[in-house]
Amino acid sequence: MTTKADDLLRGSVRSGEVSGVVAMATASGSPPYVGAFGARSTVNSSWMTPDTIFQVPGLVRPIMAVAGLQLVDSGVLGIDEPLRTIIPALNQPLVLTGFDRNGTPKLRPARGEITLRRVLNHTAGFNVGSWWDALADLECPWWAPPWAGAVSLLADPGSRWLHCSDTDLIAMIIERASGMTVAEYLHSEIFRELGMLDTGFEVGHRSRARVAGGWRKSDFHAGYTAFYTSPKDYFEFVEAVLWGDESLLSPESFDLLCTNQIGALSLPSSLDIREASTPGEINFYPEIRLHPEATRKWSLGFMVNSQAVPDGPRAGTLTCAGDADSYCWIDRSARTAGALFAQPTPYRPDATESIFGGFQRAIYAERASHSRRHRGVVRGPFDD
Repeated sequence: MTTKADDLLRGSVRSGEVSGVVAMATASGSPPYVGAFGARSTVNSSWMTPDTIFQVPGLVRPIMAVAGLQLVDSGVLGIDEPLRTIIPALNQPLVLTGFDRNGTPKLRPARGEITLRRVLNHTAGFNVGSWWDALADLECPWWAPPWAGAVSLLADPGSRWLHCSDTDLIAMIIERASGMTVAEYLHSEIFRELGMLDTGFEVGHRSRARVAGGWRKSDFHAGYTAFYTSPKDYFEFVEAVLWGDESLLSPESFDLLCTNQIGALSLPSSLDIREASTPGEINFYPEIRLHPEATRKWSLGFMVNSQAVPDGPRAGTLTCAGDADSYCWIDRSARTAGALFAQPTPYRPDATESIFGGFQRAIYAERASHSRRHRGVVRGPFDD
């Protein structure tokens, strides 16, 4: 699509910012972009390709959100029904209100129900996997993750946005509601439908030579941390969301997946712990650092930019991070989307965020340039 993107990605490898990178993008009115540069692995001296397999645990969450919404579409789950009906451990959650002089936690019964909507939009009040998870190191007896049978919250459900790495809980919801393991459900209802053959919670023996950084066996169970995909595969999912593929979800569920679902609640914007008075004011979620000046909301699967980014995504753009080394964005208004997967250079500061931001700008610049070059040509139904 653009030599600007090629130059950026090739330059990031030559400079040593990353050892390898793969990026893909589509923009209305422009040819699709696919670029792969640098080394896949130092173990076997192979090169990056679009079918290189990456471990990107965070990128499974939007896919699990789609799975949950599919179960809503089929009538198996209610988006606002209490989840305690299928997960009894969520029956009587407690909210931490503070500590007494002896350091003993002060708890009270939670007000409000834990629902699928609140789990998916990060307003259920959970602390697991968030910055607050550091409290677990204190080994306080009141702390317990949701699968342990005793649930503690930091806020009443629906009252506050708190990021939570809760794919284990979402996996449990899918399994209880569908009667299938989460791996079986995702393969049957999403991966097979979209042709995502290299995506899942395990990597087959014949495919392990294509794993970025070399294959390492994971001890995690499906839905908990380990998740593998290739840029080629994941971009199939990105495009399905971009175009609203109704083989996956109803239009009503796509609206839940792609628009603000936290109302007037806001996401913390402070990136520096020195600027915060409480941990809840800190947001270490990778997407937040991309455009810290922009106001953000959350859908049931993605971060949502409430403001346009200069020379970049429009308001309403969806973003997700797999970790600090993989990102995707979906700009439905501009009919533009992209994804970037990088293999960091050992012992070097992570530069993937800035590379991703530069890649976005390069794609939008080429989109604008292509539009200018083709002014006067009869426009297609998907052109701006």
